[in-house]
Amino acid sequence: MKGGLNMIHNKKGLSEVVTTLIIILLVLVAIGIVWAVVSNILSSGAAQTEISAKCLQVDVKATAAKCGSGGNCTVTYTRTDSGDDIDGVLIVFSNGQNSSQKEISGNVAPLATKTITPEFETGITTPAIDKVEIAAYFIDASGNTQICATPSSFEF
Repeated sequence: MKGGLNMIHNKKGLSEVVTTLIIILLVLVAIGIVWAVVSNILSSGAAQTEISAKCLQVDVKATAAKCGSGGNCTVTYTRTDSGDDIDGVLIVFSNGQNSSQKEISGNVAPLATKTITPEFETGITTPAIDKVEIAAYFIDASGNTQICATPSSFEF
C-alpha cells in the first residue's frame, strides 16, 4: 500500500504530462495562426492574378475624341473581340496640367463601339483637353474596382 500512496503523491510525472500537453496545444495554435496568414495571402494573390489575366484578354481603345467649346467632349471607343465581360471603362481627360476622369459602368460587348459625351467635373477647361486615356475595369469579389493597368490613349 505504501508504494501506491507514493505514486499518487509523486507530482513529478504529472507535471511532465501537463507540460507536454501545453507544448502540443501551443504548437497547434501556432500552426493555426500561420495557416490563417498564409491562406489569406494566397487567396488575395489568386484574386489579383485572376483580374490581371482578364485584363490581358480585354483591350478597349479610344478611336475618336473631339472637344468643343461649352464643355462638351465626345469620345468614341471600341473593344477587341476577346475576353470576359467587363464592368465598365474609366476615361481620363487631360490637358497636360489638369485631368478629369469619368467612370462609365456597364459591359462593352466584344467588337462593339460606343460614343459618349460625359459631363466634366470642375477644374478642367474642356477646350484645352488634348489627350484622352481609356482603360477597362473589373469589380473583384470584394466589390472593389480593379482598373486594368494598360490604358489606351488618344491625342488630338
